[in-house]
Amino acid sequence: MDDIISVYCTLYCYPFSLYSIMVKYLIRLIERSAKSHDGASRALKIRERLLDLQHDENIAEWYILDVNRKGQVPTMAIKGDRSRITDSLDIAYWLCDMFPNLLPRQYEAIIRRLLRDLHDIEGISITIRRRDGPEEDLIDPCVDDMLARDDISPEYRQALEAKKIFDDSHVPKASHHVNVDRAEQQTAALLAEIADLYEQHGGSNWLLGDEAGPTVLDAQIVPFVTRVEDAGRARLAPETLLRYAAARRASPDWDVVMGGKSTIWRKEYGQVCDTYDMSADLPPPVTLFVPRPSSGLV
Repeated sequence: MDDIISVYCTLYCYPFSLYSIMVKYLIRLIERSAKSHDGASRALKIRERLLDLQHDENIAEWYILDVNRKGQVPTMAIKGDRSRITDSLDIAYWLCDMFPNLLPRQYEAIIRRLLRDLHDIEGISITIRRRDGPEEDLIDPCVDDMLARDDISPEYRQALEAKKIFDDSHVPKASHHVNVDRAEQQTAALLAEIADLYEQHGGSNWLLGDEAGPTVLDAQIVPFVTRVEDAGRARLAPETLLRYAAARRASPDWDVVMGGKSTIWRKEYGQVCDTYDMSADLPPPVTLFVPRPSSGLV
């Protein structure tokens, strides 16, 4: 193991963020098969750093200036690299570059198209209840509260103003019934297509069959179907896909990610900071051994 280079990363995430869950589940699926250092070129050490979005830690000065200017999660930070990967799908493809079995070449085109269609669906619209019109109550007033202060730096103020512009223009629209209806239509069409694909490959443990094994498509569809169910919209998913997702949630992999909880925060869970260890030093990192690139053509 002396010649294996360690790459240290921090995944900034929130326990009930759909896109954080997608990345965390993908890492868990990789972990199942990347524990051996035999033939490895690198050891990817990923430490999870939970952000307390209930107390607006995502717009804390240290986060919005040094980690993610959009004040969103998830974000992957690589030690020694000032750049940040601030989009969940980009994080997924970054991991696929190191673990190509997640994106089998023969299925790459269709996986990329399906994931593009998935991320075209507005996550807020598929999560919240249908409303008759845009409502402002989904916008967190914390940004306005921070901007009202006269003791913040010009750079921090500029970042908060950009965050406010995005939230004010985006969040109310996402709650409008027109956009909720559109998201439901997109979801139903996408999940119907994926269900057909699943059945074509035998309706086994994984969407593309057991021979392909878990791919990045599985890692994103299981959390998404679960979110659709948790939001009371199970009618949008074909029964075969609901059974597939339920089987995957019955595995220890899902329990590691969600610990038996819904993908949507519920009042009975209490404050996130009281339920989870929010320390920057814990838990220990997950180590994924990155295989050496194959010298032959597949």
